[in-house]
Amino acid sequence: MFMHCTDSCEDVLIENCYISVGDDAIAIKSGWDQYGIAYGRPSSNILIRNVTVRSLVSAGISIGSEMSGGVANVTVKNVRIWDSRRGVRIKTAIGRGGYIRNISYSNITFDNVRAAIVIKVDYNEHADDGYDRNAFPDITGISFKKIHGWGVRVPVRAHGSNYIPIKDITFQDMSVGISYKKKHIFQCSYIEGRVIGSVFPKPCENLDVYDEQGQLLKSGAVLNSTEVDYDI
Repeated sequence: MFMHCTDSCEDVLIENCYISVGDDAIAIKSGWDQYGIAYGRPSSNILIRNVTVRSLVSAGISIGSEMSGGVANVTVKNVRIWDSRRGVRIKTAIGRGGYIRNISYSNITFDNVRAAIVIKVDYNEHADDGYDRNAFPDITGISFKKIHGWGVRVPVRAHGSNYIPIKDITFQDMSVGISYKKKHIFQCSYIEGRVIGSVFPKPCENLDVYDEQGQLLKSGAVLNSTEVDYDI
């Protein structure tokens, strides 16, 4: 079966599906570099619910990396991702421009996934050399709530950069059983946001910590590393 590959979409519902593929099972995109910026059509108002996905070599649900027209107002809920290299992934790069904002993930279950939550800003593939090297994507307003799983090597790998920081990210009610006994398996850099209530494993120090009533318990620190351990 051949699927259509379009630059953008809006007012989309994907539900009650089982998808097993050799690439990203569901990928939300919106134009590539200067061409997507010029076209200027975002992907928005997308609901994904009640689906099971599997990708042995890639991600269950991805946003980007081609997102130069913008991606906004995406809700992903009641999803099981199993036997996959990545669970949910946001990927972009310098030169994309555009934005990724107001993205909500809730009631997500990971089963035997190498890296559960991934945000990557150095996905440096370009249509040609004409891209704008000063076109920095904006990533803001990303939330993860009721996230559970087992057999996961890296629960979170969220690495922004000095040029593309990750802003206003939230983790709430998260418990992911890990299969890899190594420090720093909740990996963050150039990120700003919060943890609310119970989150396991221990989150990175960059995030503010709140109790379930919304009381601030601890302010986040600025700990940014440019070295990413992609081996785990």
